[in-house]
Amino acid sequence: MEQTSKNKDTKNGNWVEEVWKTYSPQIYNLCRMSCVSSEDAKDVYQNVALRFCQNANKIKYGDSIYPWLFQVFRNCFYDYARHRQKQSPFSVVSDVIGDYMALPAEKSVFYKEGNQKNDELDRAVGSLSRRDRELIDLTFHKGLTTEELSALYGVSFNTITKRRKSAIKRARSVLLG
Repeated sequence: MEQTSKNKDTKNGNWVEEVWKTYSPQIYNLCRMSCVSSEDAKDVYQNVALRFCQNANKIKYGDSIYPWLFQVFRNCFYDYARHRQKQSPFSVVSDVIGDYMALPAEKSVFYKEGNQKNDELDRAVGSLSRRDRELIDLTFHKGLTTEELSALYGVSFNTITKRRKSAIKRARSVLLG
């Protein structure tokens, strides 16, 4: 009799609520640990919940659902990270309005015309591997933190720190040598 009742619940979709109540705290903790702010964590969490509800009819009740939910979380987090990369922080926006600049244009970091320092820096960063250039760009131009980079690349905090330090060391050796 209990088997029939359970099958009836799976047909009605009650299992979706049961499964979500079981795994939602774990998913929310993943979101909270991976995102910069609690608002971003709630957005990623909401996207995971939405995708789960949209695809619940494709999932069999007896299947192991956590690995699927984790993959959905990862994809939602990558979407969030890509979206965040597209938004440049104000600190990296070029100083184009001369009247509002604190320094003369020639002293601005973004000044390109005849600026030997920028050319040397471009040459040094250009000499790095694609992975190192990407890491430098995501750190200094896009403003991602070490925690965000470790979540994005799927490696530990220490690995990101070591990779960034070695990339900076290689670029410095090109500049000095």
